[in-house]
Amino acid sequence: MKSYRIPRLQEELRKIMNITLTTKIHDPLLAWVTITDVVLSRDLKYAKLYFSHYNNPASHESIRERLIKTSGYLKKQIAGAHIMRTIPELSFYYDDTEDRAARVETLLSCLLKDKYDDEEDYDELDEDFDWDEDYEDEDDDLFDLDEDDDDIFDDIIDIDEEEEKNK
Repeated sequence: MKSYRIPRLQEELRKIMNITLTTKIHDPLLAWVTITDVVLSRDLKYAKLYFSHYNNPASHESIRERLIKTSGYLKKQIAGAHIMRTIPELSFYYDDTEDRAARVETLLSCLLKDKYDDEEDYDELDEDFDWDEDYEDEDDDLFDLDEDDDDIFDDIIDIDEEEEKNK
């Protein structure tokens, strides 16, 4: 039988931690720190909290140390939520998913740039389409009004003026 309790508790703990970090702890070193994942042990005595920081220039280790110092307050918030009988021991780890994703993106962009670096490759893709002429013609047609369209706008303006006079 599959237990849904641990994943539910992990999600609730993540929410509690993020709310506490953003609204209740006013530490400039912990600004922009987010708990990305919580992993609870099967006996619910230990919790691994993975964090990331986006616009925070502090090092990962200094943020981790500050989170360890505030772990008592974080445990108090878990106790106040009344979702667990025992409060787990908290350990913090830096989540390097964003860093790995950026490395993969730069590798892919380098590979694609090397593959399509020659102008001949671009010419093969664009031989039937002239970018400048085709887009210029479409843009001009969007904003050109025919004489019939001008008459319609004049009629609408006349109707609006008559309605204002009748009021």
